[in-house]
Amino acid sequence: MQQVGLRASIFFQSVMLAGCALWLFSKPAAAQQVVGGVDARAEDWPGIASLQSIQGSGLYHECGATMISDTWALTAAHCVETARVEAVGRAVQYVPDADGNLVRFGPIILVIGLGDLRRMAAGSVFPVSRIVVHPDYQSGRPEAGNDIALLRIAGTWAGPVATLEAVPDAGEDDDAFYVAGYGNTEEDGPGERAVSRTGRHLSAPRMRLQEGRVPAVSGAACKAQIAHLISDYGLEEAYGDVTIHPATQICAGDGFIDSCQGDSGGPLVRYGSTGQPVQVGIVSWGLGCGRAESPGIYTRIAAFTGWIRGTVVAEATAPPP
Repeated sequence: MQQVGLRASIFFQSVMLAGCALWLFSKPAAAQQVVGGVDARAEDWPGIASLQSIQGSGLYHECGATMISDTWALTAAHCVETARVEAVGRAVQYVPDADGNLVRFGPIILVIGLGDLRRMAAGSVFPVSRIVVHPDYQSGRPEAGNDIALLRIAGTWAGPVATLEAVPDAGEDDDAFYVAGYGNTEEDGPGERAVSRTGRHLSAPRMRLQEGRVPAVSGAACKAQIAHLISDYGLEEAYGDVTIHPATQICAGDGFIDSCQGDSGGPLVRYGSTGQPVQVGIVSWGLGCGRAESPGIYTRIAAFTGWIRGTVVAEATAPPP
């Protein structure tokens, strides 16, 4: 079967997606990187984060995320759907073995505010203590929507945080969006390895943060393009019921600049009248990276602001366990 595209990292995909699978990706503004993107400055992406797992002396970038307060981050649900918070109050990534049984891989951390993952500094690395996946997310099916999760860090982030869009822009179909992440710069491209300042061995699709401009694609055009690609790739049996829901998803990308493996969970933004970035989406999935007439699909944040606010407030007022 044709493999199409998760936009979690190559490492994470190799563990999670055995056999035929629908991968799921996403997209980024100057040296050429992120399929068609360029090197980015972390200060242009408030709250940008790398979701990583630790195993032994190794650190593995899995997905992107964004800090939305001093203790909470947003990411894609498919990035953490098999993670668990253990009794000590720390989140741990679990992955399926050859028989489909979940086995412990290692603790999860958020590395925040870096333009280069090799330059970890004090105050940028935090364990994750709480994971809240949207209740309507279907495990293993990010293409079905509701691909959003909240992460609480153990500690307090002192840097900038993302501003979230509360109401969709009425002129969205004419918008230009921007996406950022540490994902691949080509479909199935090789990853990078390095040694961090703390001496750990670090693996990521790209060490440098990448960004790119992706034009909006209307809901109607996106639905037609995705349906055509599913038919063209012979995926009707497995994904014939997949469609786009403009009320809860955003489509963006023209096939030249695109997000890719490792960008899942990261931000899609537009620039408002103040010139500041407003996060409108979360990298969710796509059919390949940078393919013609194959837009990236993003979770629409404005559709979930009530859930985000309610979850954060409920967690803040809940009695300690």
